[in-house]
Amino acid sequence: MTLVLLFPGWSGNSPEQNFSLLKERLEEIPGVNVKIIDYLIISGPFTKFRTRSSIKELADNAEKNLPYLGGEKVIVVGHSLGAIILRLLVKRGHKFEECVFAGGPNKGFKNKYWQYPLAALLGVKPFFELIPGSDFLKSLREVPPGIYVGSKIDEKVSSESAIPEEANRKIYLCCCGHDMFPKEKEKVSNSAIPVVVEIIEKYVNKSQ
Repeated sequence: MTLVLLFPGWSGNSPEQNFSLLKERLEEIPGVNVKIIDYLIISGPFTKFRTRSSIKELADNAEKNLPYLGGEKVIVVGHSLGAIILRLLVKRGHKFEECVFAGGPNKGFKNKYWQYPLAALLGVKPFFELIPGSDFLKSLREVPPGIYVGSKIDEKVSSESAIPEEANRKIYLCCCGHDMFPKEKEKVSNSAIPVVVEIIEKYVNKSQ
């Protein structure tokens, strides 16, 4: 059995909505069990501006929800903030068979200027932790092994931020932006879903 853990991004939708189509496709692979890790706790509209916890605290939430059953091989996929949460878990010593970091703001987000005063007023800690050059981003230090996925047309996280220079396995997407895991079936072919499914299918077939 291969357990695939999905770490969604920092959006206004529930984790189930973010990864619903990816989860559906992965569950078609024989011997694969898929779990979505909810580390934000809150969901719904304006989740980003309702987040008071630091990224370290969000990683604590994720760590508490890791569903290791014992004996299975574990593959993890993190999107956007989920990729940063995944980096923290690896840094804390968690071992995974394969890691996929998709659209992770390793060098920060491209935030809009009007968001800064609102984030400060509401006390949104992750917003400032993900500003390029922040102390938090510097504290991540070495890039863990894994597959790094970025988009050349991403307006929120540049491909240079998503795919660190020192990463040894890189995938550049050309047909989707930051919304790499859409809910709409008609967008699947131009998303990261086929790429991630292929990565996991290859791993499962190789390990059998």
